[in-house]
Amino acid sequence: MQRIGTYPNRIVSLEPNVTATLFALNRQHLLAAVSEHDHRLLGEEALEGFPRVPCTWSVKAKDILPFDPDLVIASVPFREQSLSELLKAGLNVLALYPERLESIYGNIRLLAALTDAREEGEHVISKMELSFERLREAFGSKPHIRVYMEVWPRPLMNGPAWHVDLVNLMAGEFVPPGPGRRLKEREILEADPEVIVVAWPGVENQPLEKVYARPGWENVTAIKKRRVVSIPEIWINVPGPNLARGAEMLAEAIWNVKQEA
Repeated sequence: MQRIGTYPNRIVSLEPNVTATLFALNRQHLLAAVSEHDHRLLGEEALEGFPRVPCTWSVKAKDILPFDPDLVIASVPFREQSLSELLKAGLNVLALYPERLESIYGNIRLLAALTDAREEGEHVISKMELSFERLREAFGSKPHIRVYMEVWPRPLMNGPAWHVDLVNLMAGEFVPPGPGRRLKEREILEADPEVIVVAWPGVENQPLEKVYARPGWENVTAIKKRRVVSIPEIWINVPGPNLARGAEMLAEAIWNVKQEA
């Protein structure tokens, strides 16, 4: 168990954003184990030799206890039952709940402070901010465009709050309003998105033709103009330093399609 006033030296990460942030801070040597999904963002080579554990949603105490961690770091999406079991087992758990870009920066600063990497944390954030500012300069003056970010088809769900910030960077309007929720189909039809971005978590090859074939969607502008697009979803669905590159991918997808119409 970690002593008060010391930095953790055995961290178990339960989500890719936590692992990616610790790598960006050059604190990967503190990781005793990483999430089973992290390789999708960081690559197998970077994670060679790191034990894998289930993610926040499905982890159990028995998965974590053998690593004798000072700290377990979880992040969205949460499942109360899983986190409760870890706490009952006496594990130190930090649960991150990032929403907008500002809170993601706050999470990076928190992890930097916990790992004696404050200077590195500010450098990571500065690089992200610079990348976003370049996107704003490149795309912010383009004609306004309505963008629907779909993160699940059944039930229909739109993207998390940080997707709103990413869409806004590139002269986009996040529709329907109200991120991170279950949608009624009529909300999407009434919003009439000009671009639909399909970003279903864990799906490597997004089935765009299934979106085009949805009954009743034929009059949606994005469907009529063939503007349903996808990018490697983990780059925009994981709330970490990767969002800088993810935003670039998103801008390229939205505006390349727009220009071809």
